[in-house]
Amino acid sequence: MNCCRLQAIAAVLLLFAASGGATAADFNVRGVQTQLGSRALDLSARLKLNLSRKAEEALDKGIPLNVVINVDLLRHRRILWDQSIASWSLRRSLRFHALSREYLVSGAGVAADGYGNFSSLQDALAYLGNINALRLSLGGRKPIPAAGDYRLRLRVYLDIGALPSPLQPLAYASPAWHLNSGWTTWSVEP
Repeated sequence: MNCCRLQAIAAVLLLFAASGGATAADFNVRGVQTQLGSRALDLSARLKLNLSRKAEEALDKGIPLNVVINVDLLRHRRILWDQSIASWSLRRSLRFHALSREYLVSGAGVAADGYGNFSSLQDALAYLGNINALRLSLGGRKPIPAAGDYRLRLRVYLDIGALPSPLQPLAYASPAWHLNSGWTTWSVEP
């Protein structure tokens, strides 16, 4: 019996060693910097975006992938739950252009010309996950007082509902498509 266990463990270790260069598919929020004004929130963030093999295959076959970044500005309260001040949903799209063999990134907070193009998927994902000094308007609200304990909740996920209809049931059923950082909370600088 011990021999069978050792063989099974060796097989698992061999499998991990063979896939050593592969990165795990996941989305993570690595860092957030904020500056809160009376009428806007300036946001910079670093997101680590690793696609699953299934998502990469779909992308290479011409299926665009949409990433959603949810941002919530909250006023922290000690006794009651946090008060919601504002919420934003930022969408970014990643596509592969077969003729030029380039990856295209477009959406909220992307360069002034509306898109970025890259020769490698890693470069495109790094750009997609980099938010630099994006100004989020607080709209027609009254100005936010500088004094207060403010927090920012942020998450990033792959929008399965934006995939083509025939692919959606497979994506919902497969864990390889459920790429989501989960909510992270950060302090907001006044």
